[in-house]
Amino acid sequence: MESERFERVMAVMRREVPDRVPWSIWGHFPAVNWLDYYSWELAQRNGEEAARGHMALIRELDYKMDLLKVTPFYRFMAMQWGSKFNFKDNEEDAPTLSTTVKETKDWEKLWVLDPKKELREFVRTNEILSRDLRNTPVIYTIPSPIIQAMNGVGTPERVIEDMRKNPDALKQGMEIITETTIDFAKACVDTGIQGIFYGIGGGGRIWKDFTVPELEKWALAYDKKVLEAVDCEIKMLHICSTPEGNAQDQNLMESGWFKKYPVDIINWDAHDYTWLDKAKEIYGDTFAICGGLDRSYDSMRSGKIDQVEADVKKAIEDAGEGGGFMLGPGCTVYQDQPRASYNAVGRAVIKYGYY
Repeated sequence: MESERFERVMAVMRREVPDRVPWSIWGHFPAVNWLDYYSWELAQRNGEEAARGHMALIRELDYKMDLLKVTPFYRFMAMQWGSKFNFKDNEEDAPTLSTTVKETKDWEKLWVLDPKKELREFVRTNEILSRDLRNTPVIYTIPSPIIQAMNGVGTPERVIEDMRKNPDALKQGMEIITETTIDFAKACVDTGIQGIFYGIGGGGRIWKDFTVPELEKWALAYDKKVLEAVDCEIKMLHICSTPEGNAQDQNLMESGWFKKYPVDIINWDAHDYTWLDKAKEIYGDTFAICGGLDRSYDSMRSGKIDQVEADVKKAIEDAGEGGGFMLGPGCTVYQDQPRASYNAVGRAVIKYGYY
């Protein structure tokens, strides 16, 4: 790919100084109030619907984002294994009705999903975006195997119990999920997109309920298998944290534990946890940094334009020096976030983001 946006983003991946701070915002498109002429549920079954929803987002904005992060329903692989979810009224949340793994013996029910069969429509989304977005880098969301196991394939309670009482059964399931994840991620990259957005910690329970040795064995070890198997230009690590558990538990974030991950750039909710300047001090010699946008009611979700601009300005001032910084949300923005907040970010980046 040859474009200003691509070169800007790649300069950040190399921890260099771009011409301007790049920016991106991601949510559960098309489950957004002002994209409701597309279907969130249909987008999980039809690759063209998902691609159309993401391209509609780009058309609707007054300012062009530097990178498009594609966000499927992150239980999309669990759906293919038979777990059931309640999609309703184009809401981004789809509560779990049933999981495939209910008992320990159910890990044996899993099989390696085929990117050309069960996961074909999700690959097709990338084929369309790679073909039609020739100047905008695209990355696709890939959920960590342990997060899939805990949130969709099974439950946190099932995984934690089997991890400690039936580890061989859990290992069998984890190996199938990991092989599926590798095959799928490779198929996505082969379509011509630029990389992956690798999500760990979904729901936050692993930070609270796993010991560090358990994290090393059941999260990091499988994550490294996926990340080391996939060859692409952009690998962004999303460290998902919630009030149920966050990356500061057991001093993980500030101890530098995430340096163990073979990625180019890290993303997390800096407003709720470690702020950008501290993270850049800890991780800046290893990773580029992405974050700084506050998706809360106090800023982007409420459409408070002055506050959005102030957030952009502060993030760039605190983390932009020396390059290696991309502006983005700490997690998916909410579906009711007004379009004006997206445009406010783009306008403020042009105002404050040039080096």
